[in-house]
Amino acid sequence: MTDRRFTRHPLSSLCGDMDAESFKALVTDIREQGQLEPVDLVGDEIVDGWHRYQACLLLGLDTKTRVLPDGLELVEYVLGKNAHRRHMTAEQRAAVVMLAADWMPDHRPAETEKGDTVSPLSNEAAAERAGVSKRTIQRVKAQIRAGHGKALATGSETLRSLAAKARRAAAAEARKNPREAVDGQAEGEVESLRTAKRGRLPEEGD
Repeated sequence: MTDRRFTRHPLSSLCGDMDAESFKALVTDIREQGQLEPVDLVGDEIVDGWHRYQACLLLGLDTKTRVLPDGLELVEYVLGKNAHRRHMTAEQRAAVVMLAADWMPDHRPAETEKGDTVSPLSNEAAAERAGVSKRTIQRVKAQIRAGHGKALATGSETLRSLAAKARRAAAAEARKNPREAVDGQAEGEVESLRTAKRGRLPEEGD
């Protein structure tokens, strides 16, 4: 076995890890069939195939590698490799695209207050890259700015679970400050009446 060691590219990390059972199955498959698909590299970093590499290390096997060509669009490549394999949701694909600004040619990342980076791509361009709706991009972008981007990308959180946590936090705050909660509710009712008078129903996100 060679002594060459590789590190994990941040784009690979964004897609999360296999669960224990899936990794165990992968190890068994490589033990019985050998490593059928090479690990994809940029320099000494693994862009795709981190778990195959870990399985080969565990089994004491040399890892088959493939160096990706210069100029390859890494974000689209990684999404293409992982979307079906890991059954990535629309939210996960959107989060990966929005967090992967560092590896998008001709673009620069915009840092958020919470430490994540968010793509400067337009919502339309990001939606096309991720294969999702513009509305999904907008909702994911808001959660990235709140510091939840990596959790969405790896699937440890969803838009629904984050919304539920926000509601619970708001309810807890309302119990601590009931007067402020009543005032806020009254303001919301007034705005709903004003909206109705203008001849339209309030839209989600207004």
